[in-house]
Amino acid sequence: MKARIEEGVVFLSFPFDSSLVEIVGKAGLGMKWKAARKEWTHPLTCNFKHSLLNLFPELKKELPATPNPGYDWEPSAYLMAHQEAAARKATHRHRYGIFHDTGVGKTLTAIEIIKQKKVKALVVCPLSIIETAWMEDIKKFAPEIKAINLWEYKQTKSKRKKELLRKQLDSSIVCIANFETFRGMEKEIKNMGFEMLIIDESSFCKDPKTATTKKLTVFADRVPYVYLLSGTPAPNSPLEYFPQIRMLDQGLLGANYYSFRKKYAYRDMFETFKWVIRSDKFEELLDKLASVSEVVKKEDTLDLPGRTYNEREVVLTSEEMTAYQQMKDDLLIEFGETKVIAVSAAVKLGKLRQGGSGFYYDKEKVPITVGTSKLKELLRLLEEIGDHQVIIWTQFQHEARQVEAALSSNIVKVDGTVSQKQKIENINLFKSGKAQYIVAHPASLGIGQNLTNCSYAAYYSLSHSYEKQGQSEDRIYRKGQVNHCSYYFLLAKGTVDRSILKALHKKQNAAETILNYIKEGV
Repeated sequence: MKARIEEGVVFLSFPFDSSLVEIVGKAGLGMKWKAARKEWTHPLTCNFKHSLLNLFPELKKELPATPNPGYDWEPSAYLMAHQEAAARKATHRHRYGIFHDTGVGKTLTAIEIIKQKKVKALVVCPLSIIETAWMEDIKKFAPEIKAINLWEYKQTKSKRKKELLRKQLDSSIVCIANFETFRGMEKEIKNMGFEMLIIDESSFCKDPKTATTKKLTVFADRVPYVYLLSGTPAPNSPLEYFPQIRMLDQGLLGANYYSFRKKYAYRDMFETFKWVIRSDKFEELLDKLASVSEVVKKEDTLDLPGRTYNEREVVLTSEEMTAYQQMKDDLLIEFGETKVIAVSAAVKLGKLRQGGSGFYYDKEKVPITVGTSKLKELLRLLEEIGDHQVIIWTQFQHEARQVEAALSSNIVKVDGTVSQKQKIENINLFKSGKAQYIVAHPASLGIGQNLTNCSYAAYYSLSHSYEKQGQSEDRIYRKGQVNHCSYYFLLAKGTVDRSILKALHKKQNAAETILNYIKEGV
């Protein structure tokens, strides 16, 4: 077998061998057969070369090697054993999935890899952790690394500040962007000379059809070093691994998502035609995932204190229960001249979740309060907890406003109504102990934040997503926690609340369970 490169294209040729033809054809590398020249061809990208050499190691002499600049690297003294082990693997694993549990220090592992490789790195992560996780940890553990927040650079309107940030950008070895900023700056980023891509919370790329996933895949193909970080890479289905693994090894799971799905899954007619992994292919899939990634669980690495889950039953008033039952039965509630209508099962689910907290949004998104039973129960709970700090998780903005108004002082808020700058200030106020309470939405605070200054969490309402639920619980239960953690779930009696919690506990698709609740009334 021979390989040659011309004008950025790889040409692969070998004497006719039916077994080799079959291997190349099924490799999923997207190579094209040029009959006239009797060669297979493909544009030369870092990912393609990586996959090709995995398939045919004998071609290493003919294809340019990926540089390994970490030969003189010495691990930092502050690393835990699992962090050092992952960093050591990175010395020879240039494209790798670091699927470590939440709270075990994935950010520090990634920073160590950046120190090891000594190349310009792009970090793409949720906006909420750029400053409070990445920039903070770099300043604390690797102050020699120059880093810049690309989101801040893109948002800056002042010409003078923009120019200063531009100079920092040119000299920074690490540039950190959220997913939206990457998508908006893709063309500019492509020409910045990055040689490494780190995606923190790679589960954001679990859908192969999104524009962000597609653009990150193209970018990942072009750089020699790619590392994916996530504690829950595929929270809903093993099929969600495909777009992430495709960034690491483009041929490992097949040429595209649909061929992958056809090979490894089938439509289950008894599960509303849901795609289910084939039992005869499951072990093969696991072996392939294990070949490009590793999993580290929290219980295997940290000596954490225990945690307790507590349910607090909320008894709704007759007015609250009447409105709830009316919505459940009739899809409509009348409040004077105002009507609240649920036009579909999905909208009905949302309305029932609102009703469990004693309010409903009308068609103008104006909240109509029926009662405050859940709010009163929360205040009783906080009185019992006393002077301790508490995270109060809510799903609706009206709930957060009610809680904020009821506590009036000593509370900060982090949700979609708060600017990014204010979110950072509020998080720091809570972490420093200057605020006793923080009311938050999991999408705004539930990823990457270390809030081990607190050991109490109260769930005013619950997310459908098992991934978001787990992330929110792990804000306080992670490295650095020394106190027993207590979680309190406020569940309105006779409502959808308990069905959501039941689904989350079973690690099932909560949305399906709730739809069954709506359909069957159980």
